[in-house]
Parts: sequence; structure tokens; C-alpha cells
Amino acid sequence: MPDSVSLPFCVPVIAFTPGYAAPGIAMNGLPTAYNAYLNQCTTIGCIRRFLRGFTTPQMGIPHAGIGSFSCIEHYAVSSRFGYPHYKDIIKLMIDQGFYIFFNGIDDFYMSGKCWYGIRHMAHDGIICGYDDNDQTYSIAAYDINWLFNLIKIPQECLIEGLNACIKNKQYGALTAYKMRENAVVSLDEKMILRNLKTYVDQTVDKYPIDQDGWIEGIATHDFLAMYMDKLKDGSIPAEKVDWRTLRPVWEHKKCMLDRIKAVEEKHGWDSELSSRYAPLVDDANRGRMMLAMFHKNQKPSLLDKMKDVLLSLREREAEILKEFIKRMEEEGT
Repeated sequence: MPDSVSLPFCVPVIAFTPGYAAPGIAMNGLPTAYNAYLNQCTTIGCIRRFLRGFTTPQMGIPHAGIGSFSCIEHYAVSSRFGYPHYKDIIKLMIDQGFYIFFNGIDDFYMSGKCWYGIRHMAHDGIICGYDDNDQTYSIAAYDINWLFNLIKIPQECLIEGLNACIKNKQYGALTAYKMRENAVVSLDEKMILRNLKTYVDQTVDKYPIDQDGWIEGIATHDFLAMYMDKLKDGSIPAEKVDWRTLRPVWEHKKCMLDRIKAVEEKHGWDSELSSRYAPLVDDANRGRMMLAMFHKNQKPSLLDKMKDVLLSLREREAEILKEFIKRMEEEGT
């Protein structure tokens, strides 16, 4: 075995949690791989528990995890059985070109990660390499500045975090994954059209606010606006704000813009729809930055501005996507 191996790293288009970032890291640099995102990652969602006291909407982008992509091969080893051999298993996986998504490691012990020395939490990350010369792992995760980065973490920190979780019977896993050899992913317009129709059809009236559970579709913007109301009226304390909530909205818009551009380019259309959609990406980014500002200064006026941004995004996106859907249907998709 070599003394060190480093697999390529990038910050992927979807990176609001390590679990969602993991596939994009493996796909980077492969010409057609991004089509997998364009085909299936069309919607966004959250959980309604925040309407009744929970402090975060628990955002998600369906069909964007490792197991959602047929172009990725993956194999998992449970910590319940594999923990005595973690170091050897990690080296074996990395040496064969597999990235490793891990969970069930206590962040409190993970030097350089976001909750290091602050909070005990069974957490996750992506191992992209190891170096036995300085006894470190290269781990993609949110760092102490809450930026998604590649962090050098002592190998013993990971083992200490693992042992802490095992002691509390918080079992995780090492999931080795990489792109399948010679994988080619085509732009699937029929899938895109079907998914987009579902996305715009899932409006707020389809989801009763007196119920808990997962919601998705364009209605997510309305529920996030309700989240801002909860922060403003104090039913969710400002100090409990999940300031990462709007990052997946921004990432969703970036991917949607790329999707529109890809279809325009394939059919030789003009860029009218993508040009109209591009400002939505900028506005979504502005919204997430405002939430980060609110996390620091807790100014209520920012909540009103973010609510306006969210509702405007929903209205404008629905209009553009309905035109996009109509044009795809006219093209015979």
C-alpha cells in the first residue's frame, strides 16, 4: 500500500450537507456526469415540524444522494461490525479509487470541523485521501468557519470520534463510492419534463399547514416564508435560526438554470428563458447571505426581506418553468 493517496476534490453544485455533496465530488471532471443532476434533481423540500416548535425546516433536495444515481457504484460497511478495522478499511477503499462517505463520527473530536470541541454530534463527511506520513485524513466537510472545504484531520481524531459514537450505540457506516467505469449519462428530457411538471404542480394548497411531515415542490418557498414568520414572531428563537436553510434554495436555482441552458443548447433555442431565469440565482444567493447576516445581527427587517425574496422566487420561477415546459412539449419531448 502507498503511504499517501489524494483523490480529486471540488466544491460541487449541491453542497449544503456532506451527504448531498458526496456524489458531486465523484462526478467532477467527467463530461456527462452532471446530466444526472439535470435529469433528476429538479425539486426541493423541507419538513413542516418547524410550524410546531422545531427550530429548522430540515431542507432537502430529493434524488441527490449517493444511492440515487445509477452511474455511481457504492458499498457500505457498518461501524457496528467494522469499527475495529476502520483504518485498514479506509486505506483499502481509497487505494481502489473510492471516496468514502462516513457518518456516525462525533464531531466534538474532529479537529477542524464545524462542531469540533463545541458539541457532541454523530456527524458525517467525505474522506478524499489519507497520508500515513503525518497520520492524517483529507476530509471534505464544513470547517470551523462553516465553509465547505477539504480539511486535514488527524487519523486518531476520527477513531476517537468513532469510539465515542460506538460507546453510545450510535452506529454509522463507511460508504465507498465512485463513478462506474466508462459511465455515460445522457440528458433525459422526458424525465426532466415529467419531474418539472410535478415540481410546479406541488403548490402550497396541496400541503395542509396543520400537518407535519415532508413537503416538496415549488410550495417549499411558501413554507420557508412561514419559517421567516416564525423567526419574526419569536416562536422560533432568533438564536436558534438554521442559517444554512437558504443555501439549498440557491443550489437548486443554479442547477435549474444549468438545466434550462442544456435544453436550449441541445435544441438550438435562443437564450430567452435562461436569461430570464438567471436573476433568480442571484436573488437566491442574496437571500442566503441575508440569512447569514441575520444569524449575526438578528435584525427583524432582514426576515421581511427574505420572505419577499422567497415569494418572488416562487412566482417568477413558476412563470418561467411553465413556459419552459410548454416549449419542451411543443418540441415533442
